[in-house]
Amino acid sequence: MAQTPGDEVQRYIRQLKSADVTVRSDAAHHLGRLQDERGVPALAEALQDADEYVRKSAVAALRRIGGPEAMTALRAALTDRSEQVVLQAVNGLRDMRDKGAVEMLIRVLTRRERSLVNAATEALARIGPDAVKPLMTAFEDRGLRRRIGNQVWKILVEMGPKAVDPLLEVLDHDNQFVQLTGISVLGRVGDKRVVGPLMDRFLTDPPMQDAVVTTLARLEERGVVEHPDAHHGDREIFLSKNVAEAFVGRPREELVEQLRTALENPSPKVRRFALKALFSLFGEGALDQLITSLEDEDVDVKRLAVKVLGRMRDKRVIEPLVQLLLKDGEQIEDAVWNTLKVLTDLREYESLRARVAKEKAGGQPTVKKVRRERDVSPDWWREQD
Repeated sequence: MAQTPGDEVQRYIRQLKSADVTVRSDAAHHLGRLQDERGVPALAEALQDADEYVRKSAVAALRRIGGPEAMTALRAALTDRSEQVVLQAVNGLRDMRDKGAVEMLIRVLTRRERSLVNAATEALARIGPDAVKPLMTAFEDRGLRRRIGNQVWKILVEMGPKAVDPLLEVLDHDNQFVQLTGISVLGRVGDKRVVGPLMDRFLTDPPMQDAVVTTLARLEERGVVEHPDAHHGDREIFLSKNVAEAFVGRPREELVEQLRTALENPSPKVRRFALKALFSLFGEGALDQLITSLEDEDVDVKRLAVKVLGRMRDKRVIEPLVQLLLKDGEQIEDAVWNTLKVLTDLREYESLRARVAKEKAGGQPTVKKVRRERDVSPDWWREQD
Protein backbone atom coordinates (compact mmCIF):
# COMPACT_ATOMS: atom_id res chain seq x y z
CA MET A 1 0.00 0.00 0.00
CA ALA A 2 1.36 3.37 -0.97
CA GLN A 3 2.09 5.81 1.82
CA THR A 4 0.12 9.01 2.06
CA PRO A 5 2.00 12.31 2.45
CA GLY A 6 0.87 12.38 6.08
CA ASP A 7 2.40 8.95 6.70
CA GLU A 8 5.68 10.08 5.12
CA VAL A 9 5.82 13.15 7.33
CA GLN A 10 5.34 11.07 10.46
CA ARG A 11 7.95 8.55 9.33
CA TYR A 12 10.58 11.23 8.79
CA ILE A 13 9.68 12.89 12.08
CA ARG A 14 10.35 9.57 13.83
CA GLN A 15 13.64 9.22 11.97
CA LEU A 16 14.79 12.56 13.39
CA LYS A 17 15.13 10.64 16.69
CA SER A 18 17.37 7.96 15.15
CA ALA A 19 20.75 7.21 16.70
CA ASP A 20 22.26 7.34 13.21
CA VAL A 21 23.43 10.84 12.22
CA THR A 22 22.97 10.14 8.51
CA VAL A 23 19.39 8.98 9.04
CA ARG A 24 18.56 12.10 11.05
CA SER A 25 20.12 14.40 8.44
CA ASP A 26 18.32 12.64 5.56
CA ALA A 27 15.02 12.80 7.45
CA ALA A 28 15.35 16.57 7.81
CA HIS A 29 16.12 16.83 4.11
CA HIS A 30 13.01 14.83 3.15
CA LEU A 31 10.78 16.91 5.42
CA GLY A 32 11.99 19.97 3.56
CA ARG A 33 11.24 18.31 0.25
CA LEU A 34 7.68 17.57 1.34
CA GLN A 35 7.19 21.22 2.46
CA ASP A 36 4.58 20.15 4.99
CA GLU A 37 4.14 22.52 7.94
CA ARG A 38 3.44 19.55 10.23
CA GLY A 39 7.15 18.85 10.15
CA VAL A 40 8.13 22.28 11.52
CA PRO A 41 7.96 21.50 15.29
CA ALA A 42 10.17 18.43 14.89
CA LEU A 43 12.64 20.34 12.71
CA ALA A 44 12.72 23.16 15.28
CA GLU A 45 13.61 20.59 17.91
CA ALA A 46 16.28 19.16 15.61
CA LEU A 47 18.06 22.54 15.79
CA GLN A 48 19.27 21.35 19.20
CA ASP A 49 20.88 18.23 17.69
CA ALA A 50 24.50 17.66 18.73
CA ASP A 51 25.55 17.15 15.11
CA GLU A 52 26.20 20.23 12.97
CA TYR A 53 25.09 18.56 9.73
CA VAL A 54 21.73 17.56 11.20
CA ARG A 55 21.16 21.13 12.37
CA LYS A 56 22.19 22.46 8.96
CA SER A 57 19.75 20.07 7.22
CA ALA A 58 16.98 21.13 9.61
CA VAL A 59 17.57 24.81 8.79
CA ALA A 60 17.56 24.10 5.06
CA ALA A 61 14.25 22.23 5.47
CA LEU A 62 12.70 25.08 7.43
CA ARG A 63 13.73 27.48 4.66
CA ARG A 64 11.87 25.37 2.10
CA ILE A 65 8.73 25.01 4.21
CA GLY A 66 8.45 28.68 5.19
CA GLY A 67 5.64 30.24 7.18
CA PRO A 68 5.51 31.99 10.57
CA GLU A 69 6.49 28.95 12.66
CA ALA A 70 9.45 28.21 10.41
CA MET A 71 10.61 31.83 10.69
CA THR A 72 10.46 31.62 14.48
CA ALA A 73 12.61 28.50 14.40
CA LEU A 74 15.11 30.10 12.02
CA ARG A 75 15.50 33.07 14.36
CA ALA A 76 16.51 30.68 17.12
CA ALA A 77 19.14 29.17 14.80
CA LEU A 78 20.89 32.56 14.52
CA THR A 79 22.58 31.90 17.86
CA ASP A 80 24.05 28.56 16.72
CA ARG A 81 27.79 28.13 17.19
CA SER A 82 28.20 26.77 13.64
CA GLU A 83 28.96 29.28 10.91
CA GLN A 84 27.20 27.18 8.27
CA VAL A 85 24.03 26.73 10.32
CA VAL A 86 23.79 30.46 11.01
CA LEU A 87 24.51 31.28 7.36
CA GLN A 88 21.61 29.07 6.23
CA ALA A 89 19.31 30.68 8.81
CA VAL A 90 20.29 34.23 7.82
CA ASN A 91 19.70 33.52 4.14
CA GLY A 92 16.33 31.97 4.94
CA LEU A 93 15.20 34.99 6.94
CA ARG A 94 16.50 37.23 4.16
CA ASP A 95 14.35 35.46 1.58
CA MET A 96 11.32 35.65 3.88
CA ARG A 97 12.03 39.33 4.70
CA ASP A 98 11.32 38.56 8.33
CA LYS A 99 10.80 41.85 10.20
CA GLY A 100 10.84 40.03 13.52
CA ALA A 101 14.43 38.89 12.96
CA VAL A 102 15.96 42.38 12.75
CA GLU A 103 17.32 42.57 16.30
CA MET A 104 18.92 39.14 16.07
CA LEU A 105 20.36 39.85 12.63
CA ILE A 106 21.99 42.97 14.06
CA ARG A 107 23.68 40.73 16.62
CA VAL A 108 24.99 38.56 13.79
CA LEU A 109 26.78 41.68 12.49
CA THR A 110 28.99 41.49 15.58
CA ARG A 111 30.30 38.00 14.71
CA ARG A 112 33.83 37.54 13.47
CA GLU A 113 32.99 35.40 10.44
CA ARG A 114 32.99 37.61 7.36
CA SER A 115 30.48 35.39 5.54
CA LEU A 116 27.94 35.90 8.34
CA VAL A 117 28.47 39.66 8.47
CA ASN A 118 27.98 39.95 4.71
CA ALA A 119 24.89 37.74 4.77
CA ALA A 120 23.32 39.67 7.67
CA THR A 121 24.09 42.94 5.87
CA GLU A 122 22.25 41.74 2.78
CA ALA A 123 19.34 40.39 4.83
CA LEU A 124 18.82 43.64 6.74
CA ALA A 125 19.03 45.69 3.54
CA ARG A 126 16.43 43.39 1.95
CA ILE A 127 14.07 43.71 4.94
CA GLY A 128 14.17 47.46 4.38
CA PRO A 129 12.46 50.28 6.30
CA ASP A 130 11.48 48.13 9.28
CA ALA A 131 15.17 47.60 10.01
CA VAL A 132 16.12 51.30 10.02
CA LYS A 133 15.10 52.29 13.54
CA PRO A 134 16.73 49.26 15.25
CA LEU A 135 19.88 49.80 13.17
CA MET A 136 20.06 53.45 14.17
CA THR A 137 19.41 52.57 17.81
CA ALA A 138 22.59 50.48 17.69
CA PHE A 139 24.51 53.77 17.44
CA GLU A 140 23.49 54.63 20.99
CA ASP A 141 25.99 52.09 22.28
CA ARG A 142 29.54 53.35 21.83
CA GLY A 143 31.10 49.89 21.76
CA LEU A 144 28.50 48.53 19.36
CA ARG A 145 28.82 51.38 16.88
CA ARG A 146 32.59 50.87 16.81
CA ARG A 147 32.10 47.22 15.92
CA ILE A 148 29.29 47.45 13.39
CA GLY A 149 29.04 51.16 12.49
CA ASN A 150 30.49 50.73 9.00
CA GLN A 151 28.14 47.85 8.22
CA VAL A 152 25.12 49.79 9.44
CA TRP A 153 26.10 52.65 7.12
CA LYS A 154 26.40 50.22 4.22
CA ILE A 155 22.99 48.69 4.94
CA LEU A 156 21.19 52.02 5.15
CA VAL A 157 22.78 53.33 1.95
CA GLU A 158 21.93 50.09 0.11
CA MET A 159 18.29 50.53 1.11
CA GLY A 160 18.26 53.79 -0.83
CA PRO A 161 15.05 55.88 -0.97
CA LYS A 162 13.17 53.23 1.06
CA ALA A 163 15.15 54.33 4.11
CA VAL A 164 14.28 58.04 3.83
CA ASP A 165 11.03 58.17 5.84
CA PRO A 166 12.27 56.14 8.83
CA LEU A 167 15.56 58.07 8.79
CA LEU A 168 13.65 61.35 8.97
CA GLU A 169 11.84 60.03 12.04
CA VAL A 170 15.19 59.29 13.66
CA LEU A 171 16.10 63.00 13.48
CA ASP A 172 13.94 63.50 16.59
CA HIS A 173 15.91 60.89 18.55
CA ASP A 174 17.19 62.05 21.94
CA ASN A 175 20.71 60.73 21.23
CA GLN A 176 22.81 63.31 19.38
CA PHE A 177 25.08 60.71 17.76
CA VAL A 178 22.04 58.94 16.33
CA GLN A 179 20.75 62.25 14.96
CA LEU A 180 24.09 63.13 13.36
CA THR A 181 24.36 59.71 11.76
CA GLY A 182 20.83 59.95 10.40
CA ILE A 183 21.54 63.33 8.81
CA SER A 184 24.77 62.08 7.24
CA VAL A 185 23.17 58.92 5.86
CA LEU A 186 20.41 60.99 4.26
CA GLY A 187 23.13 62.77 2.30
CA ARG A 188 24.43 59.46 1.00
CA VAL A 189 21.00 58.09 0.15
CA GLY A 190 20.21 61.16 -1.96
CA ASP A 191 16.56 62.18 -2.16
CA LYS A 192 15.19 65.72 -2.51
CA ARG A 193 12.38 64.91 -0.06
CA VAL A 194 14.86 65.38 2.77
CA VAL A 195 15.52 69.08 2.08
CA GLY A 196 12.49 70.47 3.92
CA PRO A 197 12.98 68.38 7.08
CA LEU A 198 16.70 69.17 7.07
CA MET A 199 15.96 72.89 6.92
CA ASP A 200 13.57 72.50 9.86
CA ARG A 201 16.43 70.88 11.75
CA PHE A 202 18.85 73.63 10.74
CA LEU A 203 16.57 76.40 11.98
CA THR A 204 15.55 74.78 15.26
CA ASP A 205 18.51 72.67 16.36
CA PRO A 206 21.85 74.59 16.33
CA PRO A 207 24.02 71.56 17.32
CA MET A 208 22.86 69.84 14.11
CA GLN A 209 23.53 72.79 11.79
CA ASP A 210 27.00 71.77 10.68
CA ALA A 211 25.83 68.25 9.76
CA VAL A 212 22.82 69.67 7.89
CA VAL A 213 24.96 72.05 5.82
CA THR A 214 27.41 69.25 4.99
CA THR A 215 24.56 67.00 3.86
CA LEU A 216 22.96 69.73 1.73
CA ALA A 217 26.31 70.34 0.03
CA ARG A 218 26.62 66.64 -0.73
CA LEU A 219 23.12 66.56 -2.20
CA GLU A 220 23.97 69.53 -4.43
CA GLU A 221 27.22 67.92 -5.59
CA ARG A 222 25.32 64.79 -6.57
CA GLY A 223 22.71 66.79 -8.47
CA VAL A 224 19.90 65.74 -6.14
CA VAL A 225 18.95 69.37 -5.48
CA GLU A 226 18.80 71.95 -8.25
CA HIS A 227 21.35 74.72 -8.61
CA PRO A 228 20.34 78.38 -8.25
CA ASP A 229 18.17 79.90 -10.96
CA ALA A 230 20.02 80.76 -14.16
CA HIS A 231 19.64 84.52 -13.71
CA HIS A 232 21.36 84.26 -10.34
CA GLY A 233 24.20 82.17 -11.63
CA ASP A 234 26.66 82.27 -8.75
CA ARG A 235 26.35 79.13 -6.62
CA GLU A 236 28.74 80.57 -4.07
CA ILE A 237 26.35 83.29 -2.91
CA PHE A 238 22.89 81.90 -3.75
CA LEU A 239 21.03 78.96 -2.25
CA SER A 240 20.04 76.04 -4.43
CA LYS A 241 16.48 76.20 -5.72
CA ASN A 242 15.15 73.39 -3.52
CA VAL A 243 16.69 74.84 -0.36
CA ALA A 244 15.30 78.31 -1.08
CA GLU A 245 11.84 76.80 -1.63
CA ALA A 246 12.05 75.09 1.78
CA PHE A 247 12.01 78.54 3.42
CA VAL A 248 8.81 79.64 1.68
CA GLY A 249 5.86 80.25 3.98
CA ARG A 250 7.87 80.62 7.18
CA PRO A 251 7.22 83.70 9.36
CA ARG A 252 9.70 86.37 8.29
CA GLU A 253 10.65 87.70 11.73
CA GLU A 254 11.16 84.24 13.15
CA LEU A 255 13.21 83.17 10.14
CA VAL A 256 15.46 86.24 10.31
CA GLU A 257 16.11 85.64 14.00
CA GLN A 258 16.93 81.97 13.39
CA LEU A 259 19.41 82.86 10.65
CA ARG A 260 20.97 85.57 12.82
CA THR A 261 21.47 82.92 15.50
CA ALA A 262 23.13 80.70 12.90
CA LEU A 263 25.63 83.52 12.23
CA GLU A 264 26.91 82.89 15.76
CA ASN A 265 27.50 79.17 15.21
CA PRO A 266 31.12 78.07 15.92
CA SER A 267 31.31 76.48 12.45
CA PRO A 268 32.40 78.86 9.64
CA LYS A 269 30.56 76.57 7.23
CA VAL A 270 27.29 77.23 9.04
CA ARG A 271 27.90 80.98 9.16
CA ARG A 272 28.56 81.06 5.41
CA PHE A 273 25.33 79.16 4.77
CA ALA A 274 23.39 81.59 6.97
CA LEU A 275 24.82 84.53 4.99
CA LYS A 276 23.76 82.94 1.70
CA ALA A 277 20.30 82.31 3.10
CA LEU A 278 19.88 85.88 4.34
CA PHE A 279 20.94 87.35 1.01
CA SER A 280 18.99 84.86 -1.13
CA LEU A 281 15.81 85.42 0.86
CA PHE A 282 15.95 89.09 1.83
CA GLY A 283 18.44 90.80 -0.49
CA GLU A 284 19.14 94.35 0.68
CA GLY A 285 17.09 93.64 3.80
CA ALA A 286 20.05 91.61 5.05
CA LEU A 287 22.50 94.52 4.73
CA ASP A 288 23.09 94.97 8.46
CA GLN A 289 23.85 91.28 9.02
CA LEU A 290 26.23 91.23 6.06
CA ILE A 291 28.13 94.28 7.30
CA THR A 292 28.40 92.68 10.75
CA SER A 293 29.92 89.58 9.13
CA LEU A 294 32.82 91.68 7.83
CA GLU A 295 34.16 91.39 11.37
CA ASP A 296 33.93 87.59 11.41
CA GLU A 297 37.08 85.80 12.54
CA ASP A 298 37.01 83.44 9.56
CA VAL A 299 38.55 84.70 6.32
CA ASP A 300 36.15 82.77 4.09
CA VAL A 301 33.11 84.18 5.89
CA LYS A 302 34.46 87.70 5.41
CA ARG A 303 35.28 87.01 1.76
CA LEU A 304 31.72 85.80 1.15
CA ALA A 305 30.27 88.86 2.89
CA VAL A 306 32.42 91.11 0.69
CA LYS A 307 31.30 89.33 -2.47
CA VAL A 308 27.63 89.51 -1.51
CA LEU A 309 27.89 93.19 -0.63
CA GLY A 310 29.30 93.80 -4.10
CA ARG A 311 26.18 92.26 -5.62
CA MET A 312 23.97 94.74 -3.75
CA ARG A 313 25.45 97.78 -5.55
CA ASP A 314 24.73 99.87 -2.46
CA LYS A 315 27.18 102.68 -1.72
CA ARG A 316 26.40 102.41 1.99
CA VAL A 317 28.77 99.47 2.15
CA ILE A 318 31.79 101.45 0.93
CA GLU A 319 32.82 102.81 4.31
CA PRO A 320 32.55 99.42 6.13
CA LEU A 321 34.71 97.89 3.39
CA VAL A 322 37.30 100.66 3.75
CA GLN A 323 37.37 100.11 7.51
CA LEU A 324 37.94 96.41 6.89
CA LEU A 325 40.97 97.26 4.75
CA LEU A 326 42.35 99.56 7.43
CA LYS A 327 41.89 97.07 10.27
CA ASP A 328 42.65 93.53 9.15
CA GLY A 329 41.83 93.20 5.50
CA GLU A 330 45.21 92.00 4.21
CA GLN A 331 44.05 88.43 3.58
CA ILE A 332 41.07 89.53 1.50
CA GLU A 333 42.42 92.82 0.19
CA ASP A 334 42.02 91.87 -3.47
CA ALA A 335 38.39 90.85 -2.95
CA VAL A 336 37.61 94.11 -1.17
CA TRP A 337 39.20 96.26 -3.86
CA ASN A 338 37.38 94.32 -6.58
CA THR A 339 34.10 95.02 -4.81
CA LEU A 340 34.94 98.68 -4.34
CA LYS A 341 35.78 98.91 -8.03
CA VAL A 342 32.24 97.76 -8.81
CA LEU A 343 30.69 100.24 -6.39
CA THR A 344 32.59 103.36 -7.48
CA ASP A 345 33.65 105.25 -10.56
CA LEU A 346 37.32 105.66 -11.43
CA ARG A 347 37.82 108.92 -9.54
CA GLU A 348 36.16 107.61 -6.38
CA TYR A 349 38.16 104.42 -6.61
CA GLU A 350 41.49 106.22 -6.95
CA SER A 351 40.52 108.50 -4.08
CA LEU A 352 39.83 105.49 -1.86
CA ARG A 353 43.15 103.96 -2.87
CA ALA A 354 44.98 107.12 -1.87
CA ARG A 355 43.05 107.42 1.39
CA VAL A 356 43.77 103.85 2.47
CA ALA A 357 47.45 104.14 1.57
CA LYS A 358 47.76 107.41 3.49
CA GLU A 359 45.95 106.15 6.60
CA LYS A 360 47.94 102.94 6.64
CA ALA A 361 51.20 104.86 6.36
CA GLY A 362 50.09 107.33 8.99
CA GLY A 363 49.27 104.57 11.36
CA GLN A 364 52.76 103.12 11.36
CA PRO A 365 54.94 104.02 14.38
CA THR A 366 57.94 106.24 13.71
CA VAL A 367 61.20 104.42 14.32
CA LYS A 368 63.94 106.70 15.67
CA LYS A 369 67.41 105.79 14.44
CA VAL A 370 70.20 106.21 17.01
CA ARG A 371 73.63 106.94 15.55
CA ARG A 372 76.58 105.75 17.58
CA GLU A 373 79.07 108.51 18.37
CA ARG A 374 82.65 108.02 17.28
CA ASP A 375 85.07 107.07 20.04
CA VAL A 376 87.90 109.59 19.98
CA SER A 377 89.79 108.28 23.01
CA PRO A 378 93.56 107.58 22.59
CA ASP A 379 92.94 103.82 22.44
CA TRP A 380 90.07 103.85 19.96
CA TRP A 381 92.15 102.26 17.25
CA ARG A 382 92.71 99.12 19.36
CA GLU A 383 89.04 98.19 18.90
CA GLN A 384 89.28 98.27 15.11
CA ASP A 385 89.87 95.19 12.95
